[in-house]
Amino acid sequence: MNNYFYNPELRKSSTILIALMIVFIACTSLLLKLHHDNLKEDYINVFGSISAKVAEKDPEMAREMIPLITKGIGEEDMAKGKMFLKEYGISKSLENELFPYLESTVLKNTYTFTIMVFILTILLFVFNYFQYGIFYKKLRRITQGAKKVVEGEYDIAISEDREGDFSKLAFAFNSMRGIIRNNINELQKEKQFLVDLLSDISHQLKTPLASMIVYNDIMLNKELTREQNKTFLLNNQGQLNRMDWLIKSILKLARIDAKAIEFNKENQSLNETIDEALEALERKALDAKVNINFKQDKEIEFKHDRLWLQEAVINIVKNAIEHTKGGGEINIDIEENPLYKRITIEDTGEGIPEEELPYIFKRFYKAKTSKKTESIGIGLALAKSIIESHKGIIEVESEIGKGTKFIITLMTGM
Repeated sequence: MNNYFYNPELRKSSTILIALMIVFIACTSLLLKLHHDNLKEDYINVFGSISAKVAEKDPEMAREMIPLITKGIGEEDMAKGKMFLKEYGISKSLENELFPYLESTVLKNTYTFTIMVFILTILLFVFNYFQYGIFYKKLRRITQGAKKVVEGEYDIAISEDREGDFSKLAFAFNSMRGIIRNNINELQKEKQFLVDLLSDISHQLKTPLASMIVYNDIMLNKELTREQNKTFLLNNQGQLNRMDWLIKSILKLARIDAKAIEFNKENQSLNETIDEALEALERKALDAKVNINFKQDKEIEFKHDRLWLQEAVINIVKNAIEHTKGGGEINIDIEENPLYKRITIEDTGEGIPEEELPYIFKRFYKAKTSKKTESIGIGLALAKSIIESHKGIIEVESEIGKGTKFIITLMTGM
């Protein structure tokens, strides 16, 4: 019942119906008043004529009749009157035409009532036409909108500026349209993502596969010494290792970008995560004669997936090792405040040209000045995706000849 009174469409319809009922009652009251006035007029005409006739014959008798007309007649006199008239064949069973004054009154009242019913019928029809015309117009608009959505047009919007069920229906339709459009866009993005992924894998595997085919062809078709065969086999092994790392890295990146990985985030030591990442790079740093300094003044905890965040740190530090000359340093520092935890990785390497900084996190991007032919350019892209999956951001600052600084900011409570 409450919904009924709060529904503007029903309130409007009910208000119009009540207004029409009031008009009908007013017209009925007016018709009854006219009927009563006509009856009084007929009453006066009939009894006035009778009284006038009696007065001509007997004035005293006429004066006695006047109180009977105005005050009414007793049951006994009324019964005598009916019997008297019945002797002359006058009773209520006679046709209306035999009562001239009654006939005119009935005709006038019938015409008035017919006109009133006709007018009210037209009003009800007009009200019904416009009420349901508006109702079905709104339904057709929503139906047309749904048809457009099915046909792939998502820009159509149903506007309803009044409160009520149609407004709620329009809001639900617009929400549904937005959800469907977003889902379709997501599907298209995923489709394009798969196309790009396959293209990337194909492009990156083309070179090592071509090298392996050439090496195998030489070994099969030429007389080679044991040392030469070993050299080609070692080259093939290097290419296979490169392909293995490439495929695993691309698949990791693809799973993260496709949100197909459920990170096991726990509140744990950020210091230990970085320590374990640096242990994995200890041999590489020794071979490159690069010194890694990890400054940690206090224990810092952060909710993260240790293995995946280690992967990001390893890729960034590995990149720093590869671009730092022997005798150089890599300094790592962590800090915290109520808003975020921050990891800073700074090297004393060759640096990155300013114009290339916006592109270093793109997959397969290699700096024009890079001399590392084995570099693929996926490590930093993977690190960026992992950090962003932890609701963090990564920034880079660099100067040629002085080194590069990576700043990882992990927001607290996100």
